[in-house]
Amino acid sequence: MSEVKQERLQNRLGPEIKEFREACQTLQLATVDAAGKPNVSYAPFAMLDDGYYVLISQIAKHARNLLENPQVSLMMIEDESLSKTLYARKRLTFEADVTVVERTTDKWQDAIEALKARFGDIVDGLSGLEDFTLFRLSPTQGLFVKGFGQAFQVSGDDLVDFVHLQEGHKRIKDGSEVTEASEEL
Repeated sequence: MSEVKQERLQNRLGPEIKEFREACQTLQLATVDAAGKPNVSYAPFAMLDDGYYVLISQIAKHARNLLENPQVSLMMIEDESLSKTLYARKRLTFEADVTVVERTTDKWQDAIEALKARFGDIVDGLSGLEDFTLFRLSPTQGLFVKGFGQAFQVSGDDLVDFVHLQEGHKRIKDGSEVTEASEEL
């Protein structure tokens, strides 16, 4: 893709992705335990310049999974009631690396303050509990889906590198591409 097209795409989609992400309060988390069994859950999050931060009790299976297997797939997804079609809900997904943030660090304080700014005083109580762990989820690669035929690869470094996916949905009868959910198949 030419540099000019890339810049136009970034200028058009960057703000939309940022607004979408900021409107979401929780992340859906797909984790895997040491035996390879998957688990899906969610957690409220705050975003800092180096990733997404979640505060989760080790009593919860997904926290234990993150400790055992520090890889996660995360998703933010449009509310069902706001979606034009449930088959093409707007969503932002990432693969991410997981690290535990130590309580004695400046990063712990920054992330806890960011969580508190979003969710209030409950964060003070939860962060004071021994079983709660603060995780940093550092996105590596992702995908922003706006709808049918509108999927864009997203890099982990502040959503800068967008590349439109070339393959779309094709009709069985003639191989033509479908770009709208309402199109006749």
